[in-house]
Amino acid sequence: MRRAKKIKINHHSEFELDLAPLLAVMVKLVPVLLVSSAFVQMMVIETELPQVVNEAIQRQEQTPLPTNVALEVDAKDGIRIVITEKGQEKVETIPLKNGAFDFETLHQKLVAVKSAHPEIFKLELNPDGKVPYNEIVKIMDEARQARDMKVKFPVFDTKQGKNVETNYMFPEIIFTNTMEG
Repeated sequence: MRRAKKIKINHHSEFELDLAPLLAVMVKLVPVLLVSSAFVQMMVIETELPQVVNEAIQRQEQTPLPTNVALEVDAKDGIRIVITEKGQEKVETIPLKNGAFDFETLHQKLVAVKSAHPEIFKLELNPDGKVPYNEIVKIMDEARQARDMKVKFPVFDTKQGKNVETNYMFPEIIFTNTMEG
């Protein structure tokens, strides 16, 4: 009969754990993480919206619509409104007026887009890297809300079970090129 050889393990033995390679990796990773975090900044501009509009935005996030509205802003060419609907793109260009962005025309075209697509509250903004920050903020202001208080857009209120009106056009603006640099 063969006897199984019993392996003896000494539980009281001591050994040194070599942490030098792990520490070397950490020393190299920490500066890389610190440097990269300084260049990536995400900012959120909080705005108070009516509850009906907030609910509509949440519904839109849960069930994305086949229609997408985007603004491509170029410092030399102007602003392009790109509407993607059922896989087809419709592009409207707003050229620069006297070397500056034509905010009046942009606002009028966005009101027309919102009138045609009242269910959309999200707008994708893709500014060129050469567009100044204050111009981007002005574009966002033009897109957020209708200037004329008489212009209203229908929003379905789930509590009342009917459409109500709001002057908010595209209060949810998302930058699509935040990681491009």
